[in-house]
This record gives sequence, structure tokens and C-alpha cells, in this order.
Amino acid sequence: MTRSSDIGSLSEAVPSAVPSADRVAALERRLGDPLDPDNPLGHAAALAADRRGELPLGGEPLLDAFGLREEIVPQRLGGRLTGLDTATQLLRAVFRRDFALGRGHGSASLVSAVFAWCHGTPEQQARTARLLLDGGRLSVAFQNMSYGNEFSSGDLTLTPAPQGGGVLDGRTPLIANAPLAAGFVLLARHADGDGAHSALLLDRADLPPDAVRLLSPYDATAVRRLPAGFLEFVRWPVPAGSVLGAPGDGTAVALRSLQVSRPLVPSMAVGCADTALRSVVAAVLERAPGVRPLTSRYARRAITSSFADVLVCDCLLLAAIRSLHLLPEESSVWTAAAMCLVVRMLQQSTGDLAAVLGPRALQEDGGFGTFRKHLRDLSEIPPGPIGAAAALATLVPQLPFLARTSWTAATPPPGLFSASAPLPPLDPGRLDLAAGGDTLMAVLPHAEAALDTLPVTGPDGEALRSQVRALAAELRALGEECRALPEQDLAALATPHGYALAERYTLLAAAAACLGVWLHGDREREADFLSDPAWLIAALGRVQFRLGLPEPAADDRRGEALLAAVVERCTQGRSLDLYDVLLGGGPAAA
Repeated sequence: MTRSSDIGSLSEAVPSAVPSADRVAALERRLGDPLDPDNPLGHAAALAADRRGELPLGGEPLLDAFGLREEIVPQRLGGRLTGLDTATQLLRAVFRRDFALGRGHGSASLVSAVFAWCHGTPEQQARTARLLLDGGRLSVAFQNMSYGNEFSSGDLTLTPAPQGGGVLDGRTPLIANAPLAAGFVLLARHADGDGAHSALLLDRADLPPDAVRLLSPYDATAVRRLPAGFLEFVRWPVPAGSVLGAPGDGTAVALRSLQVSRPLVPSMAVGCADTALRSVVAAVLERAPGVRPLTSRYARRAITSSFADVLVCDCLLLAAIRSLHLLPEESSVWTAAAMCLVVRMLQQSTGDLAAVLGPRALQEDGGFGTFRKHLRDLSEIPPGPIGAAAALATLVPQLPFLARTSWTAATPPPGLFSASAPLPPLDPGRLDLAAGGDTLMAVLPHAEAALDTLPVTGPDGEALRSQVRALAAELRALGEECRALPEQDLAALATPHGYALAERYTLLAAAAACLGVWLHGDREREADFLSDPAWLIAALGRVQFRLGLPEPAADDRRGEALLAAVVERCTQGRSLDLYDVLLGGGPAAA
């Protein structure tokens, strides 16, 4: 099997890429002021399109003019993809405006293209790059099941041919964007009953004329605001050169590709939570009738808690996505943790904001409608309950080994926690389904051992040291339980207890990522918000709350600092994630 070993490497034929932050700023300038009622990609226009059941008018041409598709094609193949972190940040900017636009015109193709970038032959990769750069879209036509290393391919079967290819029969599961896709990644079960699957990369131009079937938008399983359908085949001969990887290796191909793609859409989902939170803050600051005022203890708590949750999620996502480039042998557990935790946490914290708006949370106009829209969008963003359970299922069998070998080992390189440091090319050949180590989790015991050297004093220092001790103790307790598990008995691991341990692991991984960002991130900006321990104490407190551990006592200075940061960013039109992006790319919004 031939794999690319230099995804995102530089090519002499393509100029050096513009730095990531500048590319995001350039896209924001194209998207325009989100608060401008006349902006076709502002919040008002996106809400109106949502009511019509459509994508925002002009959204797709604007993204094409920007060259968004080039951002998901490696540089060596004619695109601009150098790091997955940049691609997800660009699509997060689109998700801040409209999830369906971002999914239909970006994330679906990126997740599908990962299969070709990781497992395609040079010819398959070149063909995929041409398809995308020519304006085509890709879609994946199978689903990860809740019990881990199993996939639903519908009733699609492949009868392999000795000379390669084979004969395809049956119907795929539902495919978002199927009517518009120019290429498909399929997983077909072998018809001989051996249980093997093969992954296929198919061009729409090669398919039978009636293979793509459109699903009615009124069907209960339809994807909101995106055309959906399925593929159906009757004894169709698959063209030679369509199999990704080796015949029969489809499950391994899918799992390795999902290892890369798992944190990508959750990272984009942060954009939806960001917009929802800013909509609530705007209503509070405007003193809209029926909305809790900023003096309300509940409103302040809900707003700062939601902000802290966004930061928790973004820290874990930062480490997970960068680990694919820096520590691919260890990345499987961190990407699974991000997939399991992030979207669910964002859904919960955004839902809690509805009480701040009171009965006006049910309104569909203005900022209230924008909040409801993004709350709905978050409920539709993958992985959903099945995908999250599948991610947990990949974690559970790895916990006994990792607890025995890795949680007190050396810490990861500081670059894992930097939002701006350059990344080496992604090497798919180094991806490992079973993590060889877990240096991220080692951040907690190392921080506990160095409590006296933490760069913080006074009440903040006392609170942070107490939190680090509590979280390190929780990790030791988790390690004891995991080491007691039967490492080789998968049936004994796949129990409610095993899944509960995996849930605790995801939260502790998020806490370790937050500490890593504060200790080792972009600390050259000493005056930056992230250098203040207030956000870290709040973020770790949110993790402790979910673990059932006591939270730090309320502190007026920290609470005011966090609330002031939220209000300042909202009034100046800046994002509420780690990256503090100026929305619209222009002068701060009033």
C-alpha cells in the first residue's frame, strides 16, 4: 500500500503559504461584519436563509473566490494545506456564520479527502486534488457504529475480482451532499462472507447514470438545508484503481482516516458556540426586556461558565489536532477524547445560556433567532451519540496499557500547545491505532511535582495549586482502576464501568491540555488574556464540576476578569475562542 508521507509539505511550484492567522483574517474580511444587516453573510442573512431552508445567498461563490477548496488540498498537489489546524480555523470562521454552509462547502470534503491523503496512491491523490481544485466536492458514504471498530456500509457488497476492482451491489447509507458530490468514499462489505471490507474512491463521472438517488427534503432522515441521497448499484463493475489501500483492509483504512478527522469537525463547532454566546451577551448588554441583566448572578455565572467551556474545548482540540503532526503515534487517544467530549460539552453549555434569555430564547427574530439557530446547529453537528460512543469504544481498550506505562512519563513538546508555532508535515505512515504513549496526561503529575515553581502567587496561586493536586489525585485514582482492568479481555472492558473510566479520561485530558496551554503556549505575549490564571482556574473548575470534584471558592477578581474579557471581546467584535480573531477582519464592531 502506498501512502503519502508528506501531506502539507512544501512544493517549489507553489509559493509559501501565508501565515495561518493572516489567512483566517483574510477570510473574515471576505465574510464581512456579522452584525451588518445588509451583509449577505451576516447573522441576519444566515438566519433568514435558515428559515427558508436554504444556504445563505452568495455564500458558496464567496468561498470559491477565496479559494477555500485549496485549503484542503496539500501544497505538493497544488493546494495550500500545510497544517490541519489552519484548515479547521478557516472552516470555524464559516461555522460562526452558518453550519450548513461550512459543512456543505468545506468540512464534508475535508473529512472525505483525508482518506485519499492518508491511503491513496499517488494517482488517487492527484485525481482527488484535481477534483477539489476544479470545484468538485467529496462525500463519505458509511457510518461509524457505536461499538467501535465496526462500520455501517448499508447493504453495499463488493465481489472482488482477481485482477483488481470487482462488482458492486446494493445501497449505501444516507450521504449528505450526495446530489452535489463529484466523488465518493465508500466502504463495501465483501460478498464472500469473510467479514472483510474494502474502501473505494469513486468519481461520479464513472458511476451509472442512475446510481445517485436524491432523498426528499421532507424525509425524516434528511439533512437540514443540505441535499442528501444515497448510491445504489446493481452488478456494477468497479473501475480498476478504485480501492484505497489493499483489498480487504477497508476497516483499517477507515479507522486510520478517522483518527485524523475526528477532531476536525468538533473544532469547527466551536464557531457555532462562539456565535451563540456572543448573541446572548449582546442581548444582556442591550438590556433587552425579559433578559436577565448583567447584574444577575445567574447571568454572570452562565456567561463565564460557557466562555470557560469554550476555552476547555479549544485547548483539547489544539493539542489533539497538533498531535497529528507532532506525535502521530500517540494521537489516537487524544483525537478520540476530543471527538467524544467537545461537541457534547458545547451543546450543554450553550443550552444552559437559554435561561439567561428567559422566554425570549424561544423567539426567532434578531439575536434571539441567531442564538436558537446555532443551538439547533450544534445539535446536528457530528459525532452525535453514536459517534461519541464509537470514540469511547476506541479509548477503553487502551486505558490499561496507558495507565501502566505513560501517565508519569515525560511531558509532550511545548509546540503541542502553541497556536502559532509551525507544524511539520503530517506523516500518515506514523499513525497508530493503538497509542504508544500518552505524554499529554503526564502534564498533570509533572505540574503537581512543580507546584512551587508555577508562575502565579496569592489567592490565584493557592486556588490553582489546589486544583492541580485534586486533578492529579483524580488521575492516580483513574490509573488504579484502569490498571485493574483485564488488558486483553475486550468483552470485560466494554462495560458501563469501562465507558465511565473513558469518560473521566476525556475530562482529565482536557484539564491537562488547559494546563499545557497556560504553561507552554504562546507565552511571549505576557500581557495577553491567556497569561492571566483567571481563565485557567475557571476552565479547570469546569472540568472539576463535570468530574464531581469540589470547585474553587468564588473569587471576585477572577470572576470580574473573566466577565470583562467576554464583554470586551463581544463589544469589539472578537471571537471567544483561544485565537481572539477580529470578526469581519475590519474595525471593531461597536
